[in-house]
Amino acid sequence: MPIDTAGAGRRRALVILSAVLAAAVPATAPAQQRTEVVFSAGPTGGSWTPLAASVSQVVNTRVPDLNVQVEPGAALVNMEKIRTDKADLGWSMTTVWADARDGVGQFAGKPTDKALFIANFYPNVWQLVVPANSDIKSIKDLKGKPVALPARGNTSLAAGWEYLLKVNGMTLNDLGPKSYGPVSSNAESVKNRQAMATGWFTVVPASFVLDLGSAMQLRMLGVSDAEFDALKKINAGFVRYTVPAEVYKEQGVGSAVATFQSPTILMASSRTPPEVVYKITKAIIEGRGEFANIVKAMKGITPAEMATNFDIPYHPGAEKYYREAGLLKK
Repeated sequence: MPIDTAGAGRRRALVILSAVLAAAVPATAPAQQRTEVVFSAGPTGGSWTPLAASVSQVVNTRVPDLNVQVEPGAALVNMEKIRTDKADLGWSMTTVWADARDGVGQFAGKPTDKALFIANFYPNVWQLVVPANSDIKSIKDLKGKPVALPARGNTSLAAGWEYLLKVNGMTLNDLGPKSYGPVSSNAESVKNRQAMATGWFTVVPASFVLDLGSAMQLRMLGVSDAEFDALKKINAGFVRYTVPAEVYKEQGVGSAVATFQSPTILMASSRTPPEVVYKITKAIIEGRGEFANIVKAMKGITPAEMATNFDIPYHPGAEKYYREAGLLKK
């Protein structure tokens, strides 16, 4: 029987063509769609924005199917965004969460239970500084004095300045000329003697204190036991904190300063899918070593410390991870 060499050639050509087409399919198929996650961070000049960028990088690198996008925010702003479904993640503080849950303070008439716990990050410490050569020794001495304040909607204004003034029988109206803005512009106002004080909740050491201290010697105003007890009655989320003497020695603060703090926590909206929050939680716990490059206070932080929720309900996705990691027993 004669051999059909032409037919065999055609068949071989078809096989080769089929293989080429099959190999080409993965290359021409659409790329895997990434889930967009909106992370509301912090104001310009604070630690929340660079830390959020670090969290975003850790998550996006470890979880390729997520794309965490960071946008400006503040503690109160972030909670409002979560309440109104405009953010998936956001920094917050234990005090802000308590107010939002109870519908008091800035959240009067609009309580929310949408903000759920992902992780604890670091102490957020109240630090109020004035020029060392001024006659300002307490917050009452600021009556009529020019001050540089956080922008409206920032928790450092509401839970810091306003609460501290309140327990001293004062309001913002008792202060002198007021300028509102980010921490960087507040520091510049004090440098230029346009303001005599500025105060924020932030990390220790605070960049704004170090910056100001490079231009002038400073005094940090402490918070007395009586003031702290009164603050706790306003919001039980406050915690005592002492700034060690050596932290700001070069800036003129030569002794330890008793003040207060509210832990910085990462929240997620209850509408953010559990599988997404599970991946985020796993990524940040396993990649936590990166965060000490941004916030020194996080150096050596343990998974157990990050899982400490201060009685705030866990997001189901975070809870699943912590249980799998053996960090939750009940």
